[in-house]
Amino acid sequence: MIRAIQISLATAIGFFCLAHAWSQSAPAAASNLTAVGFAPGDTLSVTFYDLPDLNGGVNVVIAADGTVHLPYAGTVKIGGMSPSEAEIAIEHSLQSKNIVKDPSVSIKVLSSSNYVVYLTGQISRPGPVPLLAPAPLSYVLAQGGAFTGVEGKHIVILHRNSKLPESIDYDSMNMTQSAMNTKVVPGDVVRVAPTDVYYMIGEVGRQGIYPLTGGISAGNGLVGTGIIRNMTLLQALAYAGGITQVAARSQALIIRPKPDGTREIIHFDVLKLEKGQIADPLIQANDIIFVPSSYLRNLTNNIFSNLVTGLYVLPIVTSTIQNP
Repeated sequence: MIRAIQISLATAIGFFCLAHAWSQSAPAAASNLTAVGFAPGDTLSVTFYDLPDLNGGVNVVIAADGTVHLPYAGTVKIGGMSPSEAEIAIEHSLQSKNIVKDPSVSIKVLSSSNYVVYLTGQISRPGPVPLLAPAPLSYVLAQGGAFTGVEGKHIVILHRNSKLPESIDYDSMNMTQSAMNTKVVPGDVVRVAPTDVYYMIGEVGRQGIYPLTGGISAGNGLVGTGIIRNMTLLQALAYAGGITQVAARSQALIIRPKPDGTREIIHFDVLKLEKGQIADPLIQANDIIFVPSSYLRNLTNNIFSNLVTGLYVLPIVTSTIQNP
């Protein structure tokens, strides 16, 4: 919980600190932005400052033909317009009808299909974020609250006016100015990608798929995540509950996929690793950690188990024979 609050505050503070720097480049970026406008179904609140009887404002929904019907102003077509353009169109309608000589109108967007950014992925409050103008990525993320703790180090932005998504390196624990200042425009989709994973199989306490950022376990449950930034092999084995009694300790493997589709096999000895006699390697995304079973240990355990069972059963059989 504390970590979540820290990340949320860090994101918000970072945004405000960088707002001035971003604003210097925003006008040039905004000039290249393909304009978006109101669409049918958008809900607006229109305030008429010169008409006391409408002081509370009027809520309207844009019709299929892009028009709204307003008191005094009548039917005004605002589909495809920006908020400022729509305000001017309504003011012109009031002037043309001689209702007000110099009217003042403001529009508040209550809901819109265009003037939002869709925030998805590993964020505590995913969903639409109202956005009327280009803004830095840090601002959009701050509206979604804290990260979940299993967020990865990549954020993907799907721009409404581009077919190619934009991938941003964004480490929530080590944010950079360039990443935080990445431009997001209305209509974009921002996805916080999940963390990478690794796989534990073989003679370990708990086989499974684990987040590369680690976690805190209590019993069989996971009570915290995202506490490790550089997972080592020894830590990975600890998260999996260690190795079993029949594990082949000197024959463990890391099976690491390579970009060409082949796999690299890395051998390691668990005992030497635990004693610090060999380096503790970092785990990479999609690594498979395999701890095989030892035939001799299995055989020894079976013999011992059979011997114990025999010693336990023998008195009972003897007693039964003697006292049929």
